[in-house]
Amino acid sequence: MIYPQSQLKKIRMQRMAKMKAMEKRHGYKVLTMIHRREVVSFFGLPAYQSIDEEDAEQVLRWIRKYRDYPLELILHTPGGQMHASIQIARALKNHPKKTRVLIPHYSMSGGTIIALAADEIVMDKDAIIGPIDPQVGDLIRGLFPAPSWIYAAETKKEDAEDSTLVMSDLSRKALKLTRNVAKELLEGKIQPGPGGEDRLDEVVEKLVSGEMIHSTPLSAREAKDLGLSVNTDFPEDVHDFMRLFRPVKKTVEYVG
Repeated sequence: MIYPQSQLKKIRMQRMAKMKAMEKRHGYKVLTMIHRREVVSFFGLPAYQSIDEEDAEQVLRWIRKYRDYPLELILHTPGGQMHASIQIARALKNHPKKTRVLIPHYSMSGGTIIALAADEIVMDKDAIIGPIDPQVGDLIRGLFPAPSWIYAAETKKEDAEDSTLVMSDLSRKALKLTRNVAKELLEGKIQPGPGGEDRLDEVVEKLVSGEMIHSTPLSAREAKDLGLSVNTDFPEDVHDFMRLFRPVKKTVEYVG
């Protein structure tokens, strides 16, 4: 019990030192939100992590504390709770100084919502983001994309179960919320089309409508082609920082 915790303390000190060095080098106050399983965790057991209300509370506290500084958020997450993701995204968008999100590997679903709020998204050329179509369901039926619930209800019509109709109704409301939030976050940030036309609605629909499956990996190039403010001038020291998170799986090995 003691040894894993002493290891974790040592690693956290190394991470703090790296973050201070990045702040000096990048010219931003740096915050990280890294969700992954680690070898070193409570009682030595790996923990599964995602965006939740506790993350939102801590990130909002950080944003308030450094309201007079440009902010840089390093994101590595599979996503998580919609309300927490939206809360973080809105706070980031309303920050009075410049903000940017750095994505070394992936930032999916709720992580993508947060990334959309930043003035600039910096992705490693091989990193990915994903669609933000809401997932609706419960513990019994499981989670499914909101557009799929609507499709099921419209296809079965009068033969649809009450629960399917309820999920369809919730799905329509969730889609409306997500569309509105996406427009709010992306207003004024989307690059115009070839003829100078406004592409905001087109980009929002692409991300929200369920046209792509929820796990679709959108590369930095695809995100930029979509119209998002993305660049791939990714700082190498962020990759050095990510090496301080030791994964549970060790199936890939190399000499270096």
